[in-house]
Amino acid sequence: MMKVREVEALPEHKLSVRFSDGTKGVADMRALIATTPFRALRDARMFSQAYVDHGAVEWPCDVGIATETLYAMVHRLPRPETVEQVRDNELIVSLGELRRLAGVTQTDAAATLEMDQGQLSRFERQEDRKLSTLRRYVEALGGELEIAVVLGDKRLVLRGL
Repeated sequence: MMKVREVEALPEHKLSVRFSDGTKGVADMRALIATTPFRALRDARMFSQAYVDHGAVEWPCDVGIATETLYAMVHRLPRPETVEQVRDNELIVSLGELRRLAGVTQTDAAATLEMDQGQLSRFERQEDRKLSTLRRYVEALGGELEIAVVLGDKRLVLRGL
């Protein structure tokens, strides 16, 4: 479950946010504060009092924003309506972040995978991926895919997939 680790209110009703997956960015809240639940945040002094409470952004006026919505805003992804869409948004960001951490551009990764940059972009954003394609993607970044199952306090790495 994604959590907000840090938040800072910026001018013009923007929030600088860092998430538990290490990603960070700025969310423009101007459109949201025009809606009824967020009206109290039109006051710049109130907006500036944003804080993190149990992994979510809250304000003293009993207004908060769902972490999943904030994550989508920061990463310019569709606002999730279902648990599956939340998971998809996190995977989209994690694949792109993985590529950036490996120091590989989308163009270079696409060339290694013998596809064009547009195809790779669609792959990083698609909802469902074959395990074999995901393995090729990770190998193109110079890594190795490992799949683990976590059952309670036990962790088992699956081999031969």
